[in-house]
Amino acid sequence: MENNPSNPADISAVQNKLLLATGNSQDLDAMLQAFMTAATEQLGLDNVYVYLLDGLDDSSIGSEEPACFHYHLGFADTCNQLPHKYDAVGSALDQLCRNDENALEITQTEGPQYLIYRLENIGAIIFETGNGEFPANIASELIPVMHRLAQASATCLTIRELRNRIRLNKVREKTYEAQANQDPLTKLPNRRAFRYNLYQEIANTKRYNHFGAVLYLDLDHFKNINDSLGHSVGDMLLTKVADRLMRDARAGDDVYRLGGDEFVYILRNLGHTEAQAMSTSQSVARRLLDSMAEPLQVGQYSLHVTPSIGVTIFPDQNMAESDSESVLKHADTAMYKAKSEGRNTFAFYDPEMQVTASKRLIIEDYLRKAINNNELHLEFQPIVNVQEEIIAAESLVRWYNPALGNVPPDEFIAIAEESNLMLEVSNWILESACAYTRRLKGEIGPNPTFRYITINISPKQFKQQDFIPNLLRALNKFELAPDDIRLEFTENILIDNIDSTILKMEELLASNIRFILDDFGTGYSSLSYLHKLPIRTIKIDQSFVTGFKYKSYANKAIVDAIIAMANRMDLRCVIEGVETKDDADYFISKDIFAMQGYYYYRPISGDGLIDLLRHDEKKVASE
Repeated sequence: MENNPSNPADISAVQNKLLLATGNSQDLDAMLQAFMTAATEQLGLDNVYVYLLDGLDDSSIGSEEPACFHYHLGFADTCNQLPHKYDAVGSALDQLCRNDENALEITQTEGPQYLIYRLENIGAIIFETGNGEFPANIASELIPVMHRLAQASATCLTIRELRNRIRLNKVREKTYEAQANQDPLTKLPNRRAFRYNLYQEIANTKRYNHFGAVLYLDLDHFKNINDSLGHSVGDMLLTKVADRLMRDARAGDDVYRLGGDEFVYILRNLGHTEAQAMSTSQSVARRLLDSMAEPLQVGQYSLHVTPSIGVTIFPDQNMAESDSESVLKHADTAMYKAKSEGRNTFAFYDPEMQVTASKRLIIEDYLRKAINNNELHLEFQPIVNVQEEIIAAESLVRWYNPALGNVPPDEFIAIAEESNLMLEVSNWILESACAYTRRLKGEIGPNPTFRYITINISPKQFKQQDFIPNLLRALNKFELAPDDIRLEFTENILIDNIDSTILKMEELLASNIRFILDDFGTGYSSLSYLHKLPIRTIKIDQSFVTGFKYKSYANKAIVDAIIAMANRMDLRCVIEGVETKDDADYFISKDIFAMQGYYYYRPISGDGLIDLLRHDEKKVASE
């Protein structure tokens, strides 16, 4: 064996050189290569092999090696001739693996000789020589060196594991960050990303003295698609909308999904004047409306969706400080203005809108407590026939709040419908109107003229599965006959499912409960479905009638046409909004069924109606 030291001084020098080689790198492979090179040079070896125990290295995964050690690295093994292919070496490795006490094994074969050291819990290293035997003193003197090599290898493996953990943690952090800022359905940036980026862009507009804008998009009647076609179709539609919005975005602008059917654009660098910013924003909004006018193919469905778009410019010159929360709120307020203007349009934010929105929130907050605080009450507007006799009265909800005063019905009814309070208000109206009708019948006694109280039913109330059972329960509770009331529906109940509406109306008729189609002429669907509906009475909306004397010829022609159509279809007409004697005389000449309006009676309290009916001397009328 060449270069094989035999005297103690030589052995000590070899030990020192090998020990130095164990600490030259924190990378396991680099450190082992350095050690192998030093060992080969100092001990005259033909080759050096390193094996690692299972689980210490990714290369062990899927290996078919028979022993617990798995080949890791060889110094001169260019032909991949692994030592464990020899039975003696393989057996020695296996024995070394199974017996923790053995730290050294010398294996003699017909050709090369192998000196095998166990590197504690790391693995094993094999020295190979074909030029002689290993002296016994060399084998034992190298054991401290192998102990140091095992420690260095363990340190390298620990560092490798820590680096891998750091790398994996960074990958996870990036993944979590992406997930936290991305909408999982559309893959657009989400609300969190929007708030951060808007904050940055507001700062940029102030720093570089230019303007930006936020466009807030809400899809019109998207709930109808979910309800009729299912949420899976709705989700696919949202992804299609997201793709189209991304397609039409300007370079540098961002599109976000806030949630549900709400999307937001941040428009950047719109010029150095507010007028330039408004002009560009307007162009973008119009382009989006045109783009969304094209149908979207979702599976077998070709769907048309339109957006309502609210636009706000930032920084706001009317505000001392523009912040992301205020900008988003302003865009949202403008979007609701677009919806109120008929949808499928856009609107710019105006400070007056915020006053309206704040007032709306205040009214909604007080309205939630109104029923429990006994703030709601009913008034009744008498309905007269052509003989001007009171034949019925419409129940009208009114609200007096100590802080707000008398809140107009047009205000709080609209807010109730938008805030899901309408069902609670409607149920209170039904119960209260039935209770009053019971009281009215008891106090005025038999009356050949006065027949019934009409009760307004909201579309949301009508669509409830238990609407008819609840109605019958209320009639039974207050000992009322079905003929004591009439239900008033607006044309809004026809929007969603006309077939279901007809079935429910027929079920009401089977219980002898009649109804009136209110606000006739203001909707878009009544003429096409009127012949299908089991309705006997319609109310012509007061917008056609109020100030009738001064209405245009076309307006009067519409009213005359409705009356003529009703006569041909054997429908009774009730005219709302009769305010003058001329109006009354005109409709009396048309021999309509009944009239209602300020010319005859304003809405009065329940006590007032009872008193009026007690002293009314006109007793002739029949249905």
